[in-house]
Amino acid sequence: MNQIKSCVLILFILLSCRTISYAENDTIRLNNYCSLALQYSEKNRDSSIYYADIAYSIAEKLHQKFYQASILSDLGYTLLSNGDYANALSKLLIANTLIEDKNIANDVIITPFFNKYFTSNDPKTNRIILLGYIKNSLAMLYGRTNNFDKQLSELKEAKKTIETETNDFNLRWTINNNIANAYLNMGVLDSALYFQKIVLQIEGNIENKNYKGASNKAIGDIQFRKGNFEDAKSNYLAALKLLKKNNNTFYVALTEFALADTYRKLGRLDSSLYYSKAGINNYRSLGSYVPEMEEAYTALALSFKDEKKYDSAFYFLQLSKNLSDSVNSKEIKTLTNFQNIGFNEQMRLKAVEAEEIKTKTTTQILLLLAGLLLFSIIAFVLYKSNKIKVKANLALKEKNEEIEKTVAQLKTTQVSLAARNAENELLLKEIHHRVKNNLEVVSSLLALQSNQIDDPSVQSAMLASQNRVHSMGIIHQKLYQGENLAAIEMQDYFINLSENILDSFNADGHIKVECDMPKLILDVDTAISIGLITNELLTNSLKYAFTEKEKGAIKISLTEQNTNSSTEGEYQLKISDNGIGKAVNETAKGTGFGTQLVSLLTKQLDGKLTYEINNGTIVTLIFKKPKLIRA
Repeated sequence: MNQIKSCVLILFILLSCRTISYAENDTIRLNNYCSLALQYSEKNRDSSIYYADIAYSIAEKLHQKFYQASILSDLGYTLLSNGDYANALSKLLIANTLIEDKNIANDVIITPFFNKYFTSNDPKTNRIILLGYIKNSLAMLYGRTNNFDKQLSELKEAKKTIETETNDFNLRWTINNNIANAYLNMGVLDSALYFQKIVLQIEGNIENKNYKGASNKAIGDIQFRKGNFEDAKSNYLAALKLLKKNNNTFYVALTEFALADTYRKLGRLDSSLYYSKAGINNYRSLGSYVPEMEEAYTALALSFKDEKKYDSAFYFLQLSKNLSDSVNSKEIKTLTNFQNIGFNEQMRLKAVEAEEIKTKTTTQILLLLAGLLLFSIIAFVLYKSNKIKVKANLALKEKNEEIEKTVAQLKTTQVSLAARNAENELLLKEIHHRVKNNLEVVSSLLALQSNQIDDPSVQSAMLASQNRVHSMGIIHQKLYQGENLAAIEMQDYFINLSENILDSFNADGHIKVECDMPKLILDVDTAISIGLITNELLTNSLKYAFTEKEKGAIKISLTEQNTNSSTEGEYQLKISDNGIGKAVNETAKGTGFGTQLVSLLTKQLDGKLTYEINNGTIVTLIFKKPKLIRA
């Protein structure tokens, strides 16, 4: 019997080898494609996007959400650099949602790619570092779209987090430098100079030489804006010397372009032309479209105009005009070559991978056959030595085998059902997660669109739509984070919903929302209706109840009513404020869409809605008790 146990153990180990090999192979592929994306990030951004997409699909297959967030962060930054702001926003918002989960780094695979961002072996610290880089990229995007208030908000939030939870000086340098640039773009020069001094203090503690010179360039920008062109020139030249020494092509181009503008202000047109041409050549060497090239061509055209070289001025002005619609034929050829290189590299890696799998499979089959042969020999010897005993106990053995077979089938069925249930639960959580992410993207796109609209009534409608979308997004977030996939705990939901609405109206400092209620759990359909009703009533209170008050309070409660063993019972939703009060028959303000939505949802719940004026407005909704699980 001991011989049989040994043989079975050998077979188990042989069969396990194949599973381990595939897991290791996927990890190697993930690291290879991440490395390729990083390698091409400065040489050719389109190829970097191509490899990052492949790496993301592998990370998704391995359920490595930390890597998904990291790769999406890189993709968002690269798309932002290419001027594809809509896709960049989508990638960065999803990455931001993923990395906000504090448990995301618990089971991360450690590979050489980890060295790109992280200076610590602590997953919690690395999560904060990646969060800082994601918010920095979001801030850059908002800056590119002239939404400087949103840009500063993201940067200051990142600054507060990283300075309290990490010692990463590279990230501190980046965040403070971008805050200074944001103030510079807004024309607040004293604040820009203040943060640039912080950058100079940090610069002595960083090891990355690519940063050297960038702060000199930033101080030159401030001096230029102040009209101190000689001081600006001195700082730009110092920056250019350091940047060229460290081969920082992109910043070299930016500095040369700034020098061209400075010399143009000083009346030295020959030097202006020299640095304009040098900057454009460096932009072109990056291998893909750079948004600053349009501005560089325009500046070069103005320099030629000042020298009265009108043919050259018209030529470069035409280049600037056409650049936003298409790239020139040389850039198209370069892009095609890089795409072909990427395709060939992918085919090579797949061939290597297939050869490795083939070799491993052949070895495993040979080992398996050898094990089976050894097992057969042992079984034959045991059979011969126990032949007489087997005949005497044949009837009993057959009976035992039948019972064991039945038990084994039941165990197999039970394990299969448990695995299938676990898989279905995981898939359902993933669906809720993706729905929540998509709703966040919709909300953010509405916010971007709202920033482009001047009409206050349209902006108000867009904000209301954002809050409605967010109220549904919170429900899907609670579903994938909780244990029960069919129900929502309402007290925590109301707290999250009210915090979002207060933030959207900038009322967090003077309006207080209290949720005094027991912990109750509602089914998803009812929770969505109640959430939308609460969203509309809270919005109305914030918009109209406190117009004559600096501070106020709103109370929310959801309680059981008339509950006993003989009746189904009812629920009471009460929302009250201590504002100026609303007349019961007062005509709805605004578009009236919110009032119609509340009325429609009340009918859907088979409920009754009443208004009362008593030191403010009290709105009460009574509806029949749905299926509910007590917390």
